[in-house]
Amino acid sequence: MTTAAHATGMWGVLPDVLDRACTYYAGRTAILDAADGRSLTYRQLNHWRNRIANGLIKSGVEKGERVGLLMPNCLEFIPAQHGIWAAGASLVQMATRSAPEGFKANLAQTGATALIYHAKFEAAVATIREDLPELRILIRLGQPRSELLVDAVDFDEFVAQQPLTRPTVYIDEHDEAYVLFTSGSTGEPKGVVNSHLSWSHYAISAGLDIGDIRFGEVFAHGAPLTHFSQIFVMPTFVRGGTNVMLPGLDVAGLTSNIEKFGVTAVALVPTIIYLLIDHARTHDNDLSSLQTVVYAGSPIAPERLRQALETFGPIFIQTYAGSEPGYVSCLRKQDHLQRAGESAEAWTARLASAGQPMFPVQVSIQDENDNILPIGASGEICSHQLGQMLGYLDPERDIETLRDGWVHTGDIGRLDEDGYLHLVDRKKDMVVSGGFNVFPRQVEDALATHPAVAQSAVIGIPHEKWGEAVLAFVVARSGEITGPDLGSELIGHVKTALGSVHAPKSVLFTDALPLNPAGKVDKKALRRPYWHHRSRQVG
Repeated sequence: MTTAAHATGMWGVLPDVLDRACTYYAGRTAILDAADGRSLTYRQLNHWRNRIANGLIKSGVEKGERVGLLMPNCLEFIPAQHGIWAAGASLVQMATRSAPEGFKANLAQTGATALIYHAKFEAAVATIREDLPELRILIRLGQPRSELLVDAVDFDEFVAQQPLTRPTVYIDEHDEAYVLFTSGSTGEPKGVVNSHLSWSHYAISAGLDIGDIRFGEVFAHGAPLTHFSQIFVMPTFVRGGTNVMLPGLDVAGLTSNIEKFGVTAVALVPTIIYLLIDHARTHDNDLSSLQTVVYAGSPIAPERLRQALETFGPIFIQTYAGSEPGYVSCLRKQDHLQRAGESAEAWTARLASAGQPMFPVQVSIQDENDNILPIGASGEICSHQLGQMLGYLDPERDIETLRDGWVHTGDIGRLDEDGYLHLVDRKKDMVVSGGFNVFPRQVEDALATHPAVAQSAVIGIPHEKWGEAVLAFVVARSGEITGPDLGSELIGHVKTALGSVHAPKSVLFTDALPLNPAGKVDKKALRRPYWHHRSRQVG
């Protein structure tokens, strides 16, 4: 087996890290699928990973090619992910909640030559297959409920006869490992490129630190592993723990599985924490094993956070991150506690912060001319670290975000004298609803395809459960009858085009949209009635 001749980073290449974990903890349980009770030891995980890698190579996947992975949380997800890396290929992230057009964009932009997908996406893959001429190899996990629509290889047959040993592929820590997808202010998908070096810092160093990962951790993943929960997979392996795959994040199922499997850690969006608080008050599940709850995606209202602390104790950790900058800051367990002699006002201010930048991360607040501002001043949050992206798939777009080594997040914030980072506003129009990013331009474009819509503007408004809810202002075409029926129709229209996350929670009809002096829709004016009583303009 040949890997990097010399690793300048602390981790080396991702297959080497997994090899060490599988050697150290061979007989321990590495992955457990809560949906069906199946599990893999570290030794078995190593064998699965190697078989998948060998199968990809035998099928014609060459080093450096990109392979899409479209799979819900299940036992096969992590072995498939690591099999792609062990084959010397680059993993293309595909968010399972996207619509088929989103899947097509992921594969087309990356020029992916292979796709491993779950049978539940059979119909979606069938609709886009003919538009992807570079996609040579399709591997299907499981059997679709209806007829087979795609000419694909069966996953089990694909791996069954492959060697158990890792293929001999030279992998350098600077080789591309992962393409994530985010969006810019206009909402079009942008591919974010990471190497083995950058991703190991993004997903191992940061995960160990943020997750407070201990030996034997039992980390449950209910949020999709294309979401932020994925950064705790490798740290859990490094500590000889078990990654528990949950089929979803309904609170009844989550609490039942925490009790059943002795889950010690979980990563949640604030929306689920709110539901968990209310559930715990009316149900008697034994959640005493739970020692860590990491939350991210959107801020928690300080009052709700205090309720969470009263209910579960000081087990909460917050992190602030993004696809481009990586994981930036962390509000640790001890930061959530009111300190001796501390005023309620000071404690509340800290709970509302995004924590302190982690030690390997440099953070600065910069003005519109990229000048670094003093402590206390508000400006754009910028960061620099080894775990940040290498750049975009389209290098011409790098200048939008990467300048002088700094990643410009597009978020407005300030640093206080104690080093805590406070998120003030969002420079871009992005809405964060239930921990998921919603880009107004995409929703507006979808609404524009409906014959009743003349013009629309989409914003986020405060929502107790979701942090922010998507609200669409719509100017209807002349002669259209506006009202609840058309509103429901438009919501369904967006849901069909983009998926449920992007669909507006409500639609307001108006005769005209406000314009600023430049003639553009004045979204600040639309937002103002909903946010003017709040100290920060994000949920």
